Amino acid sequence: MTTTTPILNRPELRRVREGYWRVTAPSGIVLGYVEEMESEGVLRYRATRLHPPLRLVPIGEFGGRDEAAECLR
Repeated sequence: MTTTTPILNRPELRRVREGYWRVTAPSGIVLGYVEEMESEGVLRYRATRLHPPLRLVPIGEFGGRDEAAECLR
């Protein structure tokens, strides 16, 4: 019997510009954005959710880029 690991439907990050990424669902729908920022010498990542039609809602700050993108799933 062969077991397979389910494929995670993780959001995809696409670089828009230096320090700024668009987060998309596997279907291609834009979920929001992740922005890199520095606070007191520490690198942080701010997640912002996109609500149609073009309203951006701040979600929070995270220690890692992937963690920030994952919260938009």
